[in-house]
Amino acid sequence: MSQTNLSTSNSKVFFLKILFPFLLVLTGLGYLFGLFFEKEIILNSKICGAYKVNRIIHETYSNEIPIFGSSRAEGGYIPDMLGTNYFNYGLDGTGSSVMLFFLKEECKKTKKSSFIILNFDLSGFEHSLGDISNYIYNADYAPVKELLGKNYKTSFSIPFIKYYGQYEIYLKYYLNNRMNLTKYTNNGASIEKDKMTDARFNELVAERKRTTAFFVKDTALINGYLKVLNDNPKRLFIFVVAPYHSSYFEKFENFPEAENFLKQLRKIKNVRVFNFSKEIYPDSLFLNTTHVNYLGAFRFNKDLKDSLSKISY
Repeated sequence: MSQTNLSTSNSKVFFLKILFPFLLVLTGLGYLFGLFFEKEIILNSKICGAYKVNRIIHETYSNEIPIFGSSRAEGGYIPDMLGTNYFNYGLDGTGSSVMLFFLKEECKKTKKSSFIILNFDLSGFEHSLGDISNYIYNADYAPVKELLGKNYKTSFSIPFIKYYGQYEIYLKYYLNNRMNLTKYTNNGASIEKDKMTDARFNELVAERKRTTAFFVKDTALINGYLKVLNDNPKRLFIFVVAPYHSSYFEKFENFPEAENFLKQLRKIKNVRVFNFSKEIYPDSLFLNTTHVNYLGAFRFNKDLKDSLSKISY
């Protein structure tokens, strides 16, 4: 046998008897680890964005009252303070397009409770997705895939590999939810416990006073919301504007447009609007100029609960 044929034969033997079985075992272990990680870590933390996306798609709690929105929802609304059966679906860094996705999924369900709480940000109608890790577990679900758009990757369909670069994020959520290391957590809410120093907060206020704020209008998104409101007359949509620090309004270019939009919402029969944006809260109750802190969340939820108790529908 020639040296070339011998080398080829040895290579085939190595592949068939050693490398191929090794790769097969490695793939199997990776698949099993992925399943374990999904079940025990990703879907076992109520503050994890992936858990919240999966919950709104696949789980129905007939008495649940959902709270939707951005980080101002996630870090500002305390379900157990508002009453029984509230769950906070807020996601950090997300805009109105994500909240509309949650709203559409919620309205597919048959519920005993008619209430839906939507945290409305005065920044208006934006398309921010937040962290991509929120969507990978359900990335092949058609509405999620549509929401992701160009951010969707074919690798999101490959077990184990699809979470590459994201494992640490999911683990952080899991540990914070279990141990409350830096956050106070409650049925999806995740509220920062650390208090801002006065000096640092004053720096943030000064920076905010130099920053222009404005209300973003997006006709397609607005029409999407109005369609959901009109198509679901048995549900009560409660738009809430959580508190802002007074400095947020100093360079707000088109604030009247935000106010006009809220006025239009108030005209819809199955909508209620509670605007706490300019409630006077002391600096000590703010994490920064757009978010309340741990103590501020307790104050805000007490005020909101009083307002909710007066609703008749």
